[in-house]
Amino acid sequence: MAHRFFGSRFDNIGAVLLLASAVAGCATAPKLPPAPTTAEIVQMAKDGQAAEAIIQRMQQSIAVYPLPASELAKLREQGVPDKVIDHMQLTYLEAVRYQEWARARDYNFYPYYGPYLPYYYFGPRYYWR
Repeated sequence: MAHRFFGSRFDNIGAVLLLASAVAGCATAPKLPPAPTTAEIVQMAKDGQAAEAIIQRMQQSIAVYPLPASELAKLREQGVPDKVIDHMQLTYLEAVRYQEWARARDYNFYPYYGPYLPYYYFGPRYYWR
């Protein structure tokens, strides 16, 4: 009897891999709660909620607040705790740092021609002579 390369063992492995990829493809990320607006943050502060509770709600929604300093000062005047304002500013700074890091990473990976660098150098003029 001749040995077959694609025998039952390889068929079983292929079926398991196909099933695993189908199950992984069905997984979805959970929905995030909506980010609290600045008016809601002021209302939570006026209601007497602790700064940690307000920060936790912002962290659950992964909220970033790109507010100018004047808006942050108005929030302070309206009674928002300093910890909450510091957290709002810190998350904005971290988001800006990440965007700059990603921009620098992409620039260093594709410095001049974007993702078309290999085709530009080794395009049809080199392959079709």
